[in-house]
Amino acid sequence: MFAYYDSDADIAWFPTGESDDVVSERVPGGLRDYDRATHALVAIEVWDASTRLPASILEALPAPSAAQSAAA
Repeated sequence: MFAYYDSDADIAWFPTGESDDVVSERVPGGLRDYDRATHALVAIEVWDASTRLPASILEALPAPSAAQSAAA
């Protein structure tokens, strides 16, 4: 599980845990994903990330395909 930044969609994704059954909650600026059973936060998705996060953070994040390759 790796964080990534999709510059085409302008979305950053930050995992905070793992779950096989996730519920997403739409919040201003993105989504929060929770484990359905425990209600533990398992990921945060930031929309319009280039306007909400520092460029230095986005530049440090891999693209989604690179993050998925590293996880395999």
